[in-house]
Amino acid sequence: MRRAIDQRFVSDLKGGVLKGFLDGVKDDDALCLEIRSGYINIYYRGGNLFKISPAPRKGGYKVFFDPKYAAGDKSLQATIKGIEPHNPEAWIENTPLLKSVMDSYFSKHPKSEREFQQLIERENNYSVIAKSTDYYIGDIEYANSANSSRFDMLAVKWIRRDSKNRQKATLSFIEVKYGDNALKGDAGICKHVADIVGFLKSGNNKAEIIEEVNGLYEQKNALGLMSGAPEDVSILPNSALEFVLLVSNHTPASSLLDDELEKVMASVAYAEMKELGCQMKIAVASLMGYGLYDECMIPLEDYLVR
Repeated sequence: MRRAIDQRFVSDLKGGVLKGFLDGVKDDDALCLEIRSGYINIYYRGGNLFKISPAPRKGGYKVFFDPKYAAGDKSLQATIKGIEPHNPEAWIENTPLLKSVMDSYFSKHPKSEREFQQLIERENNYSVIAKSTDYYIGDIEYANSANSSRFDMLAVKWIRRDSKNRQKATLSFIEVKYGDNALKGDAGICKHVADIVGFLKSGNNKAEIIEEVNGLYEQKNALGLMSGAPEDVSILPNSALEFVLLVSNHTPASSLLDDELEKVMASVAYAEMKELGCQMKIAVASLMGYGLYDECMIPLEDYLVR
């Protein structure tokens, strides 16, 4: 099922009963809003602060906060349970309390990789440098049960210096790895390359995900969540693709990253990925930071001979 919300939902976020949630996201750079299939998630530090979905029988919306974040504190659990699910204002009023509950939870159960995904989105979508970067993040933690796909981030890459051609955008699959321990194994780099190949070879997946990401770009832009994003940028169905590996806090003295990338380059899956029109690139920093620029995306072969 495609990730999108209807026009009523968009209108209620922009100026209706849900406006306080959208304003909160815009005023708090620790929050981000993601569009799902008919509902939204608002994330905080890599965790789901709010799930907001339509409630037709109530004529409004239902807000959900996961009580697991308050596990072990019966008083907090009682307070959370006492907030009316269909009362948006009550949830907005209690946001500082709920964030503090999540802070306590994450001190014991950190979600470093997801927290960095959220940071990357903020930097490139609506920070003070967002108007100069070449990527807009359409979604984080993308999952589609219909085609068994799962990607850390999906981005619309539109090179600023090519500003006259807004129909020349690229779909970027971005895989985020936090630390060297995440580079190999069942969820390692080689597995992700194989997953991309399987996804692109199956049915009409490429055209469908491009259409979906174009829609996410349009709706996030309409909500004011993409600074300086032109309305008419879009990815064409026959567009080239790229798979970007973004490793946060790699240990320079370790050979693990290069070893895993060598395995990728020698694999059958990598050759297939290139035949399918998807180029693998390694993200490097522009000095320090998480702004994503075309010049800082190094093709795999070039990275290994640097």
